[in-house]
Amino acid sequence: MDPAARDDVFAAMLRQHPDAFIGTVSAMGLFVPLPEGLDTGGLRPIVGAQSALALVVAEDQKIAIETWQRTLAQGLANCLIHPLAAPAELVRLHLLDMTHRYGVYVVFLTGLATHPDGRSLEAELIKPRLVTVRKDQVAVITAADEEIALVLGWTAAELTGTRSLDLVHPDDHQRAIASWMDMLATAPGEARRVRLRHLHRDGTPIWFEVTNHNWLTDPADPRVVAEMLDISDEMAAQDALRAGEQLLRRLTETIPMGIVQIDAARRIVYQNERAARAIGAGLGDVLGGEFLGPIVPGDRPAVEDAVARVLSTGGDADVEYGHRDHRGLRRVRAGLRSLTAASGEVTGAIIGLTDVTEDVRLRDELRQRATFDALTGCRNRAATLAALGEALAGPGRTRGTAVVFIDLNDFKQVNDRYGHAAGDRLLIHVAGRLRAAVRDGDVVGRFGGDEFVVICADVADAEEARRIGETLLAALGESCLELAGARLLPQASIGVAWGEAGTGAPDALIARADTAMYAAKKARTGRLALALAQ
Repeated sequence: MDPAARDDVFAAMLRQHPDAFIGTVSAMGLFVPLPEGLDTGGLRPIVGAQSALALVVAEDQKIAIETWQRTLAQGLANCLIHPLAAPAELVRLHLLDMTHRYGVYVVFLTGLATHPDGRSLEAELIKPRLVTVRKDQVAVITAADEEIALVLGWTAAELTGTRSLDLVHPDDHQRAIASWMDMLATAPGEARRVRLRHLHRDGTPIWFEVTNHNWLTDPADPRVVAEMLDISDEMAAQDALRAGEQLLRRLTETIPMGIVQIDAARRIVYQNERAARAIGAGLGDVLGGEFLGPIVPGDRPAVEDAVARVLSTGGDADVEYGHRDHRGLRRVRAGLRSLTAASGEVTGAIIGLTDVTEDVRLRDELRQRATFDALTGCRNRAATLAALGEALAGPGRTRGTAVVFIDLNDFKQVNDRYGHAAGDRLLIHVAGRLRAAVRDGDVVGRFGGDEFVVICADVADAEEARRIGETLLAALGESCLELAGARLLPQASIGVAWGEAGTGAPDALIARADTAMYAAKKARTGRLALALAQ
C-alpha cells in the first residue's frame, strides 16, 4: 500500500472509530511514545504495554504475530483477538505502517465496549526475566538496564554507585563473594555463574542466576558485565517440590505401614524405617533375591508375579503372603501401585506393606465361628446345610448323596443325672467317633442340641448309603465314656436317606433322613438303631 493510501486509512480510522485505543510501536514491534506531531484525534492511548502481545490473551498471541508480519509486508493488516482487559470480548486489532510520516507503526484497538469512557487502556507491565548490570573491579554498579526497576524496584540511576553485595540476601553473601573471587581469577572474557537471592526494594527476596563476564583487562573499558536472569519461579517450584517431598516422607514415617519405592529395575529409591526393618535392604539394593527370602516359599511366586506385573503393565496389584521375622510367622498385605511418566512409560512402583497378622487371625476366628460348632468342632447347622447344597448341585456329580441323621437317646437323663458338663463330654465324644468313622470329604455337622447330621457325597445308591450308616452305628457301638466312675455307652437312633445327583432339595433330603431316624427310634430294641428312608 502506497504512503498516500496509508494516510487515508489513518484519517478514516480516527474518523470512524472515535472510541478506539491508539498506540505506536517501533520496527521491532515494541511500544514507543507517541511521536511529536501525531494527531490522535482524541483517541485514548494504550499505556504500559511492552508490545501488542501484552494486550491479547495467550491463546491469541499467534494471531497477533501473524498480523504483525502481514503489516510489515503489506503496510496494513488487522485481526480479531480477545483482549486481556476483557477476555470474554472479541475486538479488532489494527496495525498500520506510518513510518513514512512518523517513523512508527500505529496500533488501533476497536470494539472494546466494556472499557470505561475516557480511560486509557493500561496493560500490566511485563517484568523482564533478564537484565544486565555493569560493575567495576570491586563489584560497585556503574550502570544498569532501565528495566531493572521492574525487577528490583530500584531505578538504574539509584543503583549506580551501589555495591552489588548490598543487594544480595545476607544468607547468600559468602556464596556471592566466593563466586566473585573465582571470576576475578579467570581469563579475559570468561564467565562464572552463581545463583543468589537479591532483595527487592520492598524487602522481598528474588532469585537470580547471575553470570559475571570478566572484561576487567580491557584497557578501553575495564568492566564486569553481569547478566541477571530471574529464576524465582524455578526456585519457588523447587521449594514447593522439596516441601512436598518432605511432607510425604514425614507422612510415611508416621503411618503404620512400610512404604517402599522402587524404580523400573526394582532398585529401592526410597523406604521408610518400618519397611527397612521388614525387608532388611538399603537404598540402591534390588528388591529380590535375599530380600524376598523371609517370604514363605509357597507365597513367593505370587509376590514375584505381582511385582513383575505392575512394572510391566503399569497396573496395580494386591497380594497377601506369609513372612517370617524375629516374632515368628506373620501375615503381610502388600499394595503395589505403578508410577508412570507423562509418556505412560512405567518408571517404578510404590509398595505399601501392612502387617495383617491380627486381622487374619480375627478373620479366621470369625470364619471358624461362622462355620463350626464351638463345643464339638463339627460344622454348625448353616454350614452343614450349605455342604449338603454343594453336594447335591456340585458340577460334574454323577452319583448321589447320602444324609445320615443321628439323634442321641436319653440325652436329657445324662444331663439330669451327671450334669451339663457330663452331657457336653458325651457330645464331644460322639462327634469324635463320627469324624473318625466317616470317609475323607464327608461332613459331620451338629444340627441341634443332641442331633448330628453326616453329609456324604458321591454315594452310588441307597444300599451304599445304608452301609455308611451301619459303619457309623458300629463306631458308636464300640465306644464308651468313663464318667464319674461309671461307664457311659452312647445311645442313638440313626436315619439314612439317599438322593440321586442333581435331584431333590437339601431340606427334603434332610426331612427324609429325619423321618427315618424317628422310625428307628420307635422300632429300636437296643441302645442303637438304624432305619433307611424309603
